[in-house]
Amino acid sequence: MLDPYLRDEYAWLWFKPEMGKPLLIKERYRPRFLVELKKGLTYEALKGLLESHPLIYSVLETLKYSDLRRIEKKSYAEVRVDSVNCLMPVIKYVQSLNGVKEVFDGGLAPIQWYLMEKGVAPTSFCEFVEDQGVLKSLKLLNDEMLIDPPPFKIIRFQAPLDGIIDEVTLYDEVDNELYNFNGSEDSVLEGFRSVLESEDPDVLVTDNVGTIVKRMYKRAAQSKVSFSFGRGGDTTHGRILLGLASYLDMGLAGLVERSRFTLAPMGLNYDWEAGKTIDSRQCYEAYRQEVAVPEMKGGYNFESNAWELVRKDRGGMLFSPQSGLHENVGCLDFESMFPNIIVKRNVSYETVTDEGVRIDIKGFLGGWTKKFLERRLYFKHLKSSYSSGSKEWKYCEERQSSLKLMLVVIYGYSGCYANRFANVRVFQEINRQARQAMVKALNVSLENGFEVIYGDTDSIFVKKLNAKKRDYESLAVDIAKETNLPIKLDKHFRFLVLMNKSTDPQQSSTRRYYGHLMEGEYFFRGIELRRHDTPIYIKRLQERIMELLFDAEDAEDVVRRGVPRALAQINRACEEIRQRRVEARELVISKRLSRDVNDYRSLQPHVVAALLGEEDGNSDFVFVNTERKNPYLRVIPAYMLDEDSRSYDWRKYASLARKAGSSMLASITKELNQDKRSMRLTQLDAFV
Repeated sequence: MLDPYLRDEYAWLWFKPEMGKPLLIKERYRPRFLVELKKGLTYEALKGLLESHPLIYSVLETLKYSDLRRIEKKSYAEVRVDSVNCLMPVIKYVQSLNGVKEVFDGGLAPIQWYLMEKGVAPTSFCEFVEDQGVLKSLKLLNDEMLIDPPPFKIIRFQAPLDGIIDEVTLYDEVDNELYNFNGSEDSVLEGFRSVLESEDPDVLVTDNVGTIVKRMYKRAAQSKVSFSFGRGGDTTHGRILLGLASYLDMGLAGLVERSRFTLAPMGLNYDWEAGKTIDSRQCYEAYRQEVAVPEMKGGYNFESNAWELVRKDRGGMLFSPQSGLHENVGCLDFESMFPNIIVKRNVSYETVTDEGVRIDIKGFLGGWTKKFLERRLYFKHLKSSYSSGSKEWKYCEERQSSLKLMLVVIYGYSGCYANRFANVRVFQEINRQARQAMVKALNVSLENGFEVIYGDTDSIFVKKLNAKKRDYESLAVDIAKETNLPIKLDKHFRFLVLMNKSTDPQQSSTRRYYGHLMEGEYFFRGIELRRHDTPIYIKRLQERIMELLFDAEDAEDVVRRGVPRALAQINRACEEIRQRRVEARELVISKRLSRDVNDYRSLQPHVVAALLGEEDGNSDFVFVNTERKNPYLRVIPAYMLDEDSRSYDWRKYASLARKAGSSMLASITKELNQDKRSMRLTQLDAFV
């Protein structure tokens, strides 16, 4: 199923066959919702009121569970309307009636309710029977264990966001340029249209997709060019339109997982906020279990005073990091800790009370979370059987990463005010059990002679003199037995540096470390190398620092030989910048704009760069003189740089390089914090 949508009286379904061209079929569809009556109004009276309404097709009495406990069904009126266009006007009319208490089974896109009734998610492999384009039957086929995403043909395109559309470039799914049209606007649009007809892609990807689509239709109308993104002359439908950022973040396989999780078309949900994805799944699971889905009212279901908040809402467990250099460290990671707590401990909206967790009823959350947890672990473990970077490895990674994000959000959304099934005690209970598991992991580690140097929420860093990989794996087994939660050796470090805060070198910092794995790779969190906006030159500097530091026999050798070599490298980098031997393109800083450039009030460097010409959602720039009073003279957009430009503010970049380098070393030796000159930084102080 490629692109399902509702229009007027029909559900329209585009399918991509295994062989041949895409097909469009339709089915007469009348959307529905449920009505709960107040005491005093009978079902017969409501039916009499509604059946005379010109937009209402039918009113039937039905039985549904009123809450997730699913103890006893009660009576509701199921109202069906003639078309999707009638749905909201009829709901508003029904809500205005005095005898109506509440409306249920709403709040999602109408196409989602259609797909829920069918039990079929977009992108799923289906078998259908049609007669003259009209759907007669639809059956979901099992393709859940397939690695490859559906064979949708993808084309990415790039077009100007303002002015006339005088150039459009098209790329295939691996970023090879296919076509470039430039010249007059009508010829460019005609060329683009001809490619859509000849190549016939299923998925179109571009940045700022909503803006681009509106502009191209507007410009096409002004140029009197017949242009359409959709198939069969449709404005948009028949093809999936995706934003570039979401496509790059999740990949096609990851977006497929998202569509199947939400039962929403890929072109609709690709940029949904995390909570909306969970709400969609919860609504489907409630509908499937015959529960009337309530409106999203907001609330936490429980009131808490200040003392209860302090006592119950403590968040995750943190063991403060022992900053500095460590040797032979094992990082043990609880595998999908929060989803496993939900599944294994029966934590759900209807099972968690002030007295504890009920085990006499099966929890709603765990019932469907288990399926996606197992699916995520299946692809995560399957990935390791393929070579890194292969097509199969990539698809497994996209799927498990997308599922991992949604599984984490199940936990976070459980405590959200907007959750229509809200019970804040669920969020607090998950945190409580996670803290309890971390404390047990700490105690088991200490009992086995390991030193705990850091712990954060669902992972614990331990070390022991002369410990081998099998010793850490054995420790993980012991912790799993004690906690009844899966945990494994995630990383085995030959050397690990737990860093101090950059704002306070005397204080250790969480989630900020780097190290050298036993397998020879480097691993890092929270340093500049991890940030997308760090200049390439400074990233390479930090990579080189790790190489120089960890080319050592032991921790003592790291301090004795590695630190001086790393300091010398920082000096050389700053000197290269001072003498402008570094190309400006290697010092470009990339920032992503979170909103329209004209909505910013402060003229920060990335905003200035965007105002000077870049309006594609990103801002790439170079500092040229940070001392200028005029903010427009402090930076230059990257696209304005010459081929071999070396015009930049060397003091600013030398300072950035020095900070990035010295922060990596500050936690290794006290001398660096106390006396920079004793650590051979005299030259740096002289000109920075």
